[in-house]
Amino acid sequence: MLTFWKNLTYAWRILRRSPGFTAAVVVVLAVGIGVNSAMFSLIDAVLLRALPFHHPEELVMLWEHPPGYAHNRVSPLNFVDWSEQNHAFSSLAAISGGSNTLLAANGTPERIPGQEVTTSFFDVLGVKPVAGRMFTADDARQQAKVVVISESMWRSRFGSDPTLIGKTLVLDDENYTVIGIAPAEFQIVYASSLWTPFYPRRSPEQRRMHYLLVIGRLRPEMNLAQARADMGTVANNIARIAPETNAGWTATVEPLRDALVGHDLRLTTLVLGGAVGFVLLIACANVANLLLARGAGRTREMAVRLSLGATRIRIVAQLLTESLSLAGMGGLGGVAIAWMIVRTAPSFLPHGTLPAGLLLRFDGRAVAIAAAIALTTGVLFGLAPAWQGSRVALFSALRASGLNLTGGTARFRAVLAAGEVAISMALIVGAGLLLRTLDSLNKQDPGFHADRVLTMYVSLPLKHYSKPESALRFYQAAQQEIAAIPGVRSVGWATSLPLDGWNIGQGFEITGHPARTEAEQPAAHYQMVSEDYFKTLGIEVLRGRGFTERDTAAATPVCVVNEEMVRQYFRDRDPIGATLTVQAMDPAGPKPVLREVVGVIRQVKVEGLGEHDNSLEIYVPLAQNAWFGAALSVAATGDPTSLTPAVRRAIAAVDKQQPITQVRTMQEVAAQSIAQPRFRAELLGSFALWSVLLAAFGVFSVLAFSVSQRAREFGIRMAVGASTGNILRLVVRGGLAITAAGIGAGLVASLLLARLLGSLLYEVKPIDPVTFVAAPALMVLVALAACVTPALRASRVNPVSVLRQE
Repeated sequence: MLTFWKNLTYAWRILRRSPGFTAAVVVVLAVGIGVNSAMFSLIDAVLLRALPFHHPEELVMLWEHPPGYAHNRVSPLNFVDWSEQNHAFSSLAAISGGSNTLLAANGTPERIPGQEVTTSFFDVLGVKPVAGRMFTADDARQQAKVVVISESMWRSRFGSDPTLIGKTLVLDDENYTVIGIAPAEFQIVYASSLWTPFYPRRSPEQRRMHYLLVIGRLRPEMNLAQARADMGTVANNIARIAPETNAGWTATVEPLRDALVGHDLRLTTLVLGGAVGFVLLIACANVANLLLARGAGRTREMAVRLSLGATRIRIVAQLLTESLSLAGMGGLGGVAIAWMIVRTAPSFLPHGTLPAGLLLRFDGRAVAIAAAIALTTGVLFGLAPAWQGSRVALFSALRASGLNLTGGTARFRAVLAAGEVAISMALIVGAGLLLRTLDSLNKQDPGFHADRVLTMYVSLPLKHYSKPESALRFYQAAQQEIAAIPGVRSVGWATSLPLDGWNIGQGFEITGHPARTEAEQPAAHYQMVSEDYFKTLGIEVLRGRGFTERDTAAATPVCVVNEEMVRQYFRDRDPIGATLTVQAMDPAGPKPVLREVVGVIRQVKVEGLGEHDNSLEIYVPLAQNAWFGAALSVAATGDPTSLTPAVRRAIAAVDKQQPITQVRTMQEVAAQSIAQPRFRAELLGSFALWSVLLAAFGVFSVLAFSVSQRAREFGIRMAVGASTGNILRLVVRGGLAITAAGIGAGLVASLLLARLLGSLLYEVKPIDPVTFVAAPALMVLVALAACVTPALRASRVNPVSVLRQE
């Protein structure tokens, strides 16, 4: 311990003598360790840490599996049959996402994110209340109007009022009794502030509505394979009793973590985690290079210590102590940086990046990882300099003022620099592929032109708008009020917005085509829109017409289809005048309606700019199929955001208790649809840029030190006739040799990374010629820039001074 303390004290004295060097190394390491520790927090949340539920390994997500589709949400009646017939689960729970209008004490309505869940929901997840109770079977039997609220809502809105249990909240104009408080960190699937009970009905229409997410808890004696086999049997039983809706349908069972995380998030996490790890390796290589170069100035010191009796192990221990001291300071800084990144991450992570239920937090595990990284980096960048410092030739070192680091050490430093180039090369290729993907997404034609369009969502409470006719009256009255606002060009209503991710799939059958059962019918995105919707969003009608005021509920049912529908089903005939039967939305359940096709519109991207142009779309007049929630689009002559207060007042004039949510321009909707690809590309791009700068510094430091060590050689070469150009080419050739070796190794790594990224690319091939040509060219240019200063310094060596020293 005394020896260690002496080594540590001496290390601090040595490091204080070179404050610039010490600060540079500590900052580089702090950033590397901090970013890696923060990334571990993400990896921990996504891949490692158990879900915050009771025995999470028993939890699974269940989906319907219709023919031709990977999976589908579950209908209420199928959920009831699953619950009654399965033998693999101790319990099943269903979730329906949404929101509720909460009427505050002052009468102001506010839309609160909430979930409708079956009464088994909290029991399946093993969640205990902070206060009060959760739902029970008695609530289901009594069809009770009860609500559980989140602890954060309890504290922020109700001041942690202990008497809130048993009081009444007005939700969607109905009274609900508060029965419990859910823990602050409890979330699942969607972020929610309150939970109300969902009571599925055994009604045939409920078999046709697919909107539930289902979570199950496996029985202790059951495994995943047995659960899948059991649910296959249950699905076959349902298909026999309801062949018109379920023929050929099966069920899919997957671990809950897999369902929450998804392939893209898992792959993104691994790629970014690997990227920051590589950046740290480059930083360590640079620090090792700096310490090797710095060791040249301490050669006499090491020789004196060895001559006075110090052992090589003692020298190695001393130099490793210095390295570990630098790493320790970097580690402390890294903990602070990681803490700040994790604390601020929710503000810059794209919405929906982390599903509810996965918590990004900086805790003791992250601190331990930061400490482990600091210790490992200290050994990594300190081992080679320590070993070299212990191998000093005493006689030559005591006579000379420096150490000529040639031979093995010089080659080792060149290998380190080449390794930095190789890692940078791989990161540049990865970032280039993602940036090319982002560019492809930005160039996509969304199918509409909405440069000055304000959008928002409205959800009507069923108590006041119990019939579609009353909902339609609200939309028409609100449209009239908004259209009268100065600066408004047109107003449109639709069940959802393009690019917003909502795909309401409804089965359809075209008259004249071979008949299919309802279970076998293809599905199309079903949109209910007002007559000015196409005009408001600039959606071109290619054939026929759009909707007009004459398309009322009393008129002939009509519809408009998109280009893909024509391509797939009307190749040999004109779609105008054709008829098709489509399942109309209805409070009691979907109902088949025969509609005449009156128009064809351009292909509109529904789920995002990355969606391929093969989705089927059917549009029907809002007046013929009104629903209780809709998106409002307002086209403006000027800045659309300036209309927000006036639009709010217009809606309040129709219904003063009706809130609006998600107020955005259409440009913001489009930007949010590619927020996650942009985040991936920009983050990996920033890591690649940082690695390129570090690699350039690595090449520069190797060449700069090589020039200082080879000054005598350059002087002699110039004395015997070498020109300045000869010396410049000699140095630059050495730098390019290092770079070429790194590029060669980097290309191999890039091929592997490109294949790994394949599923995250859009209209860009993993082996993209542009990227694989541009990345090496960039590295060569960077290397040439790094060679300039050392080459110029070598060309300015004075041969007379060198020969005098001889």
